[in-house]
Amino acid sequence: MKGILTERPRKEILTKDDIAYMMDPSVLKLDTTIHDVEHMVDVCKKYGCGTCFCWPCYYEELVELLEDAEVTKFGTSLGFPTGQEKTETKVFLANQFNALEPATNDMSMNVGWLKAGRYDLVLNDIKAVREATPGVPLKVIMEVMLLTDDEIRKACELSIEGGADYVKTGSGFSVGQPTTLHHVKVIADTIGDRAKLKVAGGVRDLDTLLKMYKLGACRFGIGCASAEAILAEVDAMGGSVDLNSIVIDESEL
Repeated sequence: MKGILTERPRKEILTKDDIAYMMDPSVLKLDTTIHDVEHMVDVCKKYGCGTCFCWPCYYEELVELLEDAEVTKFGTSLGFPTGQEKTETKVFLANQFNALEPATNDMSMNVGWLKAGRYDLVLNDIKAVREATPGVPLKVIMEVMLLTDDEIRKACELSIEGGADYVKTGSGFSVGQPTTLHHVKVIADTIGDRAKLKVAGGVRDLDTLLKMYKLGACRFGIGCASAEAILAEVDAMGGSVDLNSIVIDESEL
């Protein structure tokens, strides 16, 4: 299904359809097979997830599998998950994937450059990918679980200056270090309405997703199995959730 990713208006009462649309399921284990991709597409079509992701070797097959999808679209990852490829490599991949007409592109920031204070390199990396992906939403993956709060704020500013439409918390590959509510609040306070916020890495239950949404996140990169489990939780709650019932304790921030 062609077209770019768009966001729905924020709501106080979220239906199962709303929650499914905010999800970007993925199959990104090192032993992922085409059967895993096929299952993910079945799940996405069934529930109406926004976009989905897999390893690049399956992109052409993923696009074919999504041809008859009513809602779900195809997203790419550039320099994923390390971000430490050369900028030219990220641009080359972007140009290769443009032919598949993705609905959105995620790129991994070079966190090593960021932590070393090489901000010009980080900025030029993002700008180059932005120039190679005109008209398509760009998300910059910051891997916030490896950053201090000040580094998170700087990563957000560089992403926005570079032309990103979204900042994204992580790749999901920082094992044992999930995105926290504190991370989401720091990002949301920094970006305001200048960019959108996607959370990935550690969202495995409905309560976490809803609290992060309430803090300002609008998209969630989630492993396919966790996405199915979260939607089952929505069913158990009657098919919708009133955000006024979701309480965030100050100690969680």
